[in-house]
Amino acid sequence: MDLVEAAAVPLNVTAAAQLVDLLGEAPSEARRLLVTGAAGAVGAHVAVLAQDRGWQVTGMARASDEPFVRGIGADFATDLGRGWDAVADAGALQEHALRAVRNGGRFVGVQPASRLPEERGIAVEVVFAHPDGALLARLLARVATGELPARVHAVAPLDEAADAYQAMAKGSVRGRIVLVP
Repeated sequence: MDLVEAAAVPLNVTAAAQLVDLLGEAPSEARRLLVTGAAGAVGAHVAVLAQDRGWQVTGMARASDEPFVRGIGADFATDLGRGWDAVADAGALQEHALRAVRNGGRFVGVQPASRLPEERGIAVEVVFAHPDGALLARLLARVATGELPARVHAVAPLDEAADAYQAMAKGSVRGRIVLVP
């Protein structure tokens, strides 16, 4: 992988792996997982890594992202639906995504400062990514072989950092914007 791809991976793939760790192994009787933001930098990794843990993954994204989401081995949806055994909310939809979980299911979000309260017997977790060099090394090896996607939306010069920040804050960015000198 080149340096631009390598720069876009560490936080995203580590957060995704730690989110999947919170989900754990898929129970044999309740394996249907919806990943919101499945075409994004974190969600794409979650969709792949959750399959490794036995989850039957459906990735939710825009219709134009269907080929990418299916290409990483996930089923595809453009809306939340209802009755999921678990939701990995990489798209930070929060309450909307929580409503899609069946009673007694699981929800894992990505906004540590906005942990949702448990309701309807749903176990609610929030990932707070922390450094893990050994984990990152294993995951980077999988990115290098193409098993995990490197999601680079754009490369921009450092003097365009404000524009890149605004684009990320606005949303609809597929991957990361990598700033270069």
